Amino acid sequence: MASPSTASLGPEAEYLQALRDGRFCYQRTAEGRAVFPPRLAAPGDGAALEWAQSSGRGRVHAVTEQPQKPPAPSRIIAIVEMDEGFRLLSRIQAEAPVAIGQRLRAVIAGESEPPHVFFVPQGEQDEG
Repeated sequence: MASPSTASLGPEAEYLQALRDGRFCYQRTAEGRAVFPPRLAAPGDGAALEWAQSSGRGRVHAVTEQPQKPPAPSRIIAIVEMDEGFRLLSRIQAEAPVAIGQRLRAVIAGESEPPHVFFVPQGEQDEG
């Protein structure tokens, strides 16, 4: 995944460039253990890491609602457990209440700076 220009800047720059390119990536060890956020080496044992592309599918592990000044809607913030085994803190864009265990899919906001990932509820048409 690394290009000469991003690899020299470190794993965070590589991650952000992947988002700009429309890919939600994470790292994993040679044994397949998922690592996120991006790091130079695996936590605990310092093992080498390789990049992999996430399916973008996960489920709500924990969730809270952050009220905003009216008329703005509340922000929904959650810890999302990805199908690949890593967790991340992110915003969920949803009209209805979000429940623990609810399936989500990632959306990349690649045009913003810095680019970022947010989640939307996985609809029935997404199931499969």
